[in-house]
Amino acid sequence: MKRREFLKLAALSPAALLALKTGCARPNSFAKRVIVLGIDGLDPFLLRSFIHEGVMPNAARMTSYAGLNRLGTSNPPQSPVAWSNFITGYGPDVHGIFDFIHRNPSTIAPYLSTSRVVGPGRTISISDWRLPLSGAKVELLRKGEPFWNKLTAEGIPVKLVKLPVDFPPDKGKATILSGLGTPDMRGSQGSFTFFTDDARSISNDTSGGVVVAVRDYGDNCYRCSIKGPENSMRAGNPEMEIEAEVRVDRVANAARIDIQGISHVLAAGEWSPWIRMRFDAIPHISSVSAIGRFYMKEITPKLKLYLSPLNIDPLDPALPISTPAGYSSDLARNLGGFYTQGFPEDTKALSRGILSDEEYLQQAWIVLQERLDLFHHELSRFRDGLFFFYFSSLDLNLHMFYRVLDSNSPLHATTSPRFKGAIRELYMQIDSVIGHALDAKDANTEVIVLSDHGFAPFNRSFNLNTWLASEGYATINSPNLRNRDMFAAIDWSSTAAYGLGLNSLFINRAGREDNGSVPTEQVQDLLLRLKYDLESVTDPASGRRVIDNAYITSEIYPGPLPAYAPDMIIGYARCYRSSWETTLGSFPEEIITDNLDPWSGTHCIDPAAVPGVLLSTVQPGVENPNLMDMGRSIAGLFDIPVLPPGGRDIFSGNGS
Repeated sequence: MKRREFLKLAALSPAALLALKTGCARPNSFAKRVIVLGIDGLDPFLLRSFIHEGVMPNAARMTSYAGLNRLGTSNPPQSPVAWSNFITGYGPDVHGIFDFIHRNPSTIAPYLSTSRVVGPGRTISISDWRLPLSGAKVELLRKGEPFWNKLTAEGIPVKLVKLPVDFPPDKGKATILSGLGTPDMRGSQGSFTFFTDDARSISNDTSGGVVVAVRDYGDNCYRCSIKGPENSMRAGNPEMEIEAEVRVDRVANAARIDIQGISHVLAAGEWSPWIRMRFDAIPHISSVSAIGRFYMKEITPKLKLYLSPLNIDPLDPALPISTPAGYSSDLARNLGGFYTQGFPEDTKALSRGILSDEEYLQQAWIVLQERLDLFHHELSRFRDGLFFFYFSSLDLNLHMFYRVLDSNSPLHATTSPRFKGAIRELYMQIDSVIGHALDAKDANTEVIVLSDHGFAPFNRSFNLNTWLASEGYATINSPNLRNRDMFAAIDWSSTAAYGLGLNSLFINRAGREDNGSVPTEQVQDLLLRLKYDLESVTDPASGRRVIDNAYITSEIYPGPLPAYAPDMIIGYARCYRSSWETTLGSFPEEIITDNLDPWSGTHCIDPAAVPGVLLSTVQPGVENPNLMDMGRSIAGLFDIPVLPPGGRDIFSGNGS
């Protein structure tokens, strides 16, 4: 799944400081309703600053109950790891999610850590058709029991909307709409298409999407082939395709898009509504539905037409995105189409220059408005039990616009200052959500606001594999391939360690990796040497340490670890992060470089630098609450005989 302190944060108001000291005691009776707002990326330092500015009055109201608490995050502080900690009450040694990316130790092939598609077991071949005798299925790779199972077992209703790290959703008694981790229809985390006849825009880069060259076939008519998911019923699994015809009127600066018998007219600079498309697996027999949004970036002098990643259609989902299965359809009938993919804001389109800052923000506001509509709709229907709702907008937009907050960002001077207001406005919108949740509070209702981590600047990229090679921990035998992905340049027989993913380092272990070179008895000494060397790395440009802590995984997670677990978790210092090249196993020339990608904020660093937030109408009874405590603590607000395992009940006053 490229991205210094920007201001001195002011203290809370006197009233809020008083609340930090006094708070409110836990009510004597149990709650009948608990509202939990999961705000991905809500940062305690930014939050305190905006409260002090007076632009987050509802968050200030929340602090009058129990103060503004920092919430311990996961190690590493990546969203799929952190939310899995929240869901299960345990760390990666139990739930099994260590990074966005895992790898097969035999092949070193990377894969998404949270879910996978398993193809049909047997098929019948007829010509070039492959007809399955059993259906393919999608598997959730997160392990461990969700905390809410203890609630539903006692008959307490549970609804979790846009729940992270739960695709496909658990088939239990809770009502769930999946969020973070839900792919697009092509099986990626978001792959756009950009149609253009501007030769200067054509690129072989396929990161996050593809640029498709089109031409005028006459009469200002363009034919655009839209590629859908792979067709597993055909030999070779070719991509299914449909065709759109685009007729442009350069005088009117508008165009008509014809798809499957339906026309849509867009002016330059306009976004389309959701457009439903059907892709045939077997013509007239089997098809799948997808939805997408067009943005008419330019008509004159060249055609520039953006198509969002094709989302799973919530009205007719081709893959399971809700429990019960009809829940997403019910929402779509009431609200219309909405983004179903886990990363709805198209950050890659901004990083690649397909969308400008302004155009990206237009799309980000569309995403947020959809999420607000969904929140208000479901909050209005909430009667009792647990209601959890997840917002991703702060996280993804801080990733892209931290550069406007941070004067030390390499891109700060070239970013318009007006976008600083966009971050404030996003926080204000979240504040309005907190206000609506508080307005729903009564004597039998408690409200909790929590985040999985905070944020930090990402100014310099550390090429971990390049450093390993420079220090003799890895050997490059093909220098001309050092910029190729997946360790194309490496000599495995004389390589002791390699980096893959955002925070992960692996030992090339004999007997585990297919070409392992490090005997088991040498692994611990090697890890200790690596820890010392990594924590000693300094940036020649500033003299600052690059890595705060290099954690030996078995020391922080002592239980039996799976073969795919990293041997070391790298806790980068503030302002640094692993390079994008590290995540995919390449070896650029330089060890440390400026981060020139709009992806300028990060949380994939040392967990102590990016704590999350906890606001609650119930006073925590213990110090230093952690995400792993929250499931047990939420369940403890209800009158149930047995609390879920993992973590502490922080609201009970004794942490038991």
